[in-house]
Amino acid sequence: MPKFMDHHRMPQLPPEAMQQMKAMAEAGQADPNGVTPLNLFVGADGTAFCYCEAPSAEAVIKTHAAEGVTLDPSQITEVNSML
Repeated sequence: MPKFMDHHRMPQLPPEAMQQMKAMAEAGQADPNGVTPLNLFVGADGTAFCYCEAPSAEAVIKTHAAEGVTLDPSQITEVNSML
């Protein structure tokens, strides 16, 4: 399954939503779009970087849209691990 990294501003989410995202990543659970979060990073400036497995970049866009985050394809990169 392809892996993707995206970046965007981190929206203000309720603590419950943040905890749910963390729990999904830790459990390796895929969402209804087939996106499995692998890691989430938040910079001191509020920029979020999401690393996930997904069937396509479009699936990543749909998953973020469900959380109220608008992504365009230029914010998503298919990546391969070098480790």
